[in-house]
Amino acid sequence: MRETYKAPEVGDDKLTPAFVRDELLKCFESANGEFSRLHGQAVTDEQLKQQVKGFVEGVFSSCGVSYVEPTKAGIMTAISECRSNAEKMMGTSGAPIIEHHYSEMMKLVDRL
Repeated sequence: MRETYKAPEVGDDKLTPAFVRDELLKCFESANGEFSRLHGQAVTDEQLKQQVKGFVEGVFSSCGVSYVEPTKAGIMTAISECRSNAEKMMGTSGAPIIEHHYSEMMKLVDRL
């Protein structure tokens, strides 16, 4: 079983937009794994990674921000859209999961 995502403590030298984008993938894998368990759906780690990567890349694209060369503003736009989509999809049952993961990601984004 996957652990709930926690933002890593890294030095400012490692904290780049690309690092935060990659952490966003890990964060979403964690959240989606929790959603799957909440709803009794079996999913492998590899399936989860593929689904999340496609979803996050799609959100960046639909928001008109670069996934390949992310910026703080672009990441904030994408995270906001991801949060909104998750809230619509999961409703109140997913609210604690969404809030936890959002606050963990913002610990990194705020430092960019």
